Amino acid sequence: MKNEIKYFIIIFVVGLNSLLGQGYNYLSSDDFEINNPSYAGLKDYSHISISSKQSFDMQNKSSNNSSLYGSYFFDDLNFFIGYRLNTLNFSEFGVSQYNASISYTYKLNINNESFIYPYISGNIYIPNKFSDLIFEDNLFNNLPSIDPLLNNQNKSYMDLNAGLIFKSPYLLMGLSLNNLFKAKLTDEDSNDPVRLKRTVDINIGYQNNIIRNTLGVAVIGSYFYRPSSFSQFNYSEIRLDEIFLLDNGFEIGGFQEIYSNSFSKKIKAIGFNAKIKFGSYEIGVNYKNSKSKEISNTENYMGVTLKFKFNIRQDENYLYKW
Repeated sequence: MKNEIKYFIIIFVVGLNSLLGQGYNYLSSDDFEINNPSYAGLKDYSHISISSKQSFDMQNKSSNNSSLYGSYFFDDLNFFIGYRLNTLNFSEFGVSQYNASISYTYKLNINNESFIYPYISGNIYIPNKFSDLIFEDNLFNNLPSIDPLLNNQNKSYMDLNAGLIFKSPYLLMGLSLNNLFKAKLTDEDSNDPVRLKRTVDINIGYQNNIIRNTLGVAVIGSYFYRPSSFSQFNYSEIRLDEIFLLDNGFEIGGFQEIYSNSFSKKIKAIGFNAKIKFGSYEIGVNYKNSKSKEISNTENYMGVTLKFKFNIRQDENYLYKW
């Protein structure tokens, strides 16, 4: 059983390393801003947010994915400066990932009701740290280790992402192109260099007021294209978010994630989220439960998000998501 767990972790870590920088666990549509900073333009205010997600799996292993992110809107100049600090930790194996980014998003007016927000971001990824290795073979002989964690823990790199969102009173479209430079994951003198693959995020949304001055609804469909840098496999997913918004600032929603990858085309997980807005503050709670019977994963999550908004130019209409 111990060997089975080790081999599962090998597969998981190799897949995870191929997605460095885009391996976020979205527990609500608000988290999309973590990877696509142009989502700061949904309501055109400055904010600072903290998002923390704790996972649990059937082997009693756990991980934590936390982000500090936000943006400052320069209203007179029509642009945002965004920032993000992200950590990912695995309790049992001491695996940690750290990355940070800074972004520039410009607000482009098409007309009085429609806008485009193009962005570009620079990202830096810090080497993984391991308190334990899987095989520990280097402890017993003088031969090179075959441990995949050891071979991938010392490489840091920088890369660029770019994309945009388009919003109108009823429609939303988002696009993010990630890893534009296809940064190297291995050393320069490696015999078989490995580069990041470019990944793509696509979002299409619709919103409307279904009960006048009382209840609004928003639906967002997403496709995340995630090819592996280490094999011919991909880890792509489809996601559907449904959000119901009340005029008192309360939101409740659900989402479904569906595999669209090399291993499965079936449902991956379902989740629920709720959020309350009061003045400059927002507090959200989230839950995601794995429904996959084909692929083992650590996709059972509990999460919480705190947001502080400032430089708000006008009263927010709680019935609309954007």
